[in-house]
Amino acid sequence: MKEKLIYFKRFRYTKKPTVVLLNEEFINRMEKLKAIKEQGINPYPHYTDHVITPIKEIVKWPRVGAIVSTAGRIIATRRHGKIAFVDLLDDGYKIQLVLRVDNIGDKFEWFLKYLDEGDFVEATGRIFYTKKGELSIDVSEFKLLSKSLRELPGKYGRGMKDPEVRYRNRHMDILLNPRVRWIFETRFKIIQEMRRFLWSKGFVEVDTPILQPVYGGAAARPFTTKIWAIDEEWYLRISPELYLKRYIIAGFNKVFEIGKQFRNEDIDVRHNPEFTMMEIYEAYADYNDMMKLTEELIHHVARSVLGKTTVKFLVVDSEIVTINLEPPYRRLTMKEAFKEYVNIDVDSLSDNEIKEMLSQHNIILKGGYVRGLAIAKLFDKLVEKHLVQPTFIIDHPKETTPLCKLHRKDPSLIERFELYIGGLEIANAYTELNDPILQRKFFKEEEERLRKGDEEAHPYDWEFIEALEYGMPPTGGVGIGVDRVVMIMVGTNSLKEVIPFPILKRKIKVEQEG
Repeated sequence: MKEKLIYFKRFRYTKKPTVVLLNEEFINRMEKLKAIKEQGINPYPHYTDHVITPIKEIVKWPRVGAIVSTAGRIIATRRHGKIAFVDLLDDGYKIQLVLRVDNIGDKFEWFLKYLDEGDFVEATGRIFYTKKGELSIDVSEFKLLSKSLRELPGKYGRGMKDPEVRYRNRHMDILLNPRVRWIFETRFKIIQEMRRFLWSKGFVEVDTPILQPVYGGAAARPFTTKIWAIDEEWYLRISPELYLKRYIIAGFNKVFEIGKQFRNEDIDVRHNPEFTMMEIYEAYADYNDMMKLTEELIHHVARSVLGKTTVKFLVVDSEIVTINLEPPYRRLTMKEAFKEYVNIDVDSLSDNEIKEMLSQHNIILKGGYVRGLAIAKLFDKLVEKHLVQPTFIIDHPKETTPLCKLHRKDPSLIERFELYIGGLEIANAYTELNDPILQRKFFKEEEERLRKGDEEAHPYDWEFIEALEYGMPPTGGVGIGVDRVVMIMVGTNSLKEVIPFPILKRKIKVEQEG
């Protein structure tokens, strides 16, 4: 493919004029566009001339012999003398157009000369099956709806292979890779079913601020921003938790929200700084109720969207396993899990022994050593990967969060669970702390850790304390990572495969002169 040097003027974040290469195909298409316009044809018309029957309807309910008009994107063209076969794609469905000189005359050569893969066309004709059994439309007329200036990056059915190219061009990835399209269709159906399930249980979908004056509800580093109108530094939310609890205080007994959260942390196959989470809160409930609700929800979604409750998943050690999503899920205390999977009796370890283990595994506790936090970090490193079948890990050390009630039988623990599937943390839940005096104490301890350098510690939120002082009923709450649920259900171990537009390091952009 020949390439042409094109000079670009300086853009706002480039230091020098930039030279780039435009391939011959782009130049040819620009010339075709110009020629089409010179013929008095609008290559980007506002409407079609006929009532359009979607390709999806034609494929699902073919009415052989009927005359229809349809529209879509050209993805392949094959000429055989005075006949041409064109594959037309729309909304994930494909149909073949058959163009004959006998039917459309001079327009036959015009089509092949000026139209390319990627162009959108309207076509009218009779539905029939070819001798090879291919559902087709015998075209009697056509119209250009949109001229494509760039060549499709790969043939339909093969698509693009390089992951970075795919993620940067997700629109083409979805178009050219049927499995990728299926993944995102499944993602959107999963979110729909999550909503339906909670609505059926009497939950109300609410919304909370994305911009917050004090971030909270999780242990994470936030994104900061400036609100110029009030000259204050605010934050993108890391969790909607403290605002959803305000709904409980306000008298909404069952609430949930599905939305984006933002944590200024790692970017890898399991983390993206922008991600989707669902949080659920129910008055007069505790973490036992949340466990039941969570396993019911995941089971319902799998059955409704996938039509089954078992999935294949590639775990960390590259082994494909079958995961059974049928409730009830196993329940283990964190201490029991240490004992079962890595043969460690946590209670028998001295602080010095724990510190030695932290050092061995290169785990640093910012803000200083705290036994409970150290145990939780070791759990993440040593035990998490073993939790393949759905497992609730319950009764965590009290230091792991300031927002949870102390355990009713052991005040060194809290009534918290995390749900693990496929070695991934899927959900996190508490019997929510509703004692404002204790909440103030825990926030002050977190504030001290923040002062000592723990960027993931909770800041002191006096407005939330004040709201809590008006009284909050006993409450259970759970946060569920939507992206990770999708990972499990579609069988991929990379978060980037299920987030439509994952965060990637930006490339330098340029602007064409003229």
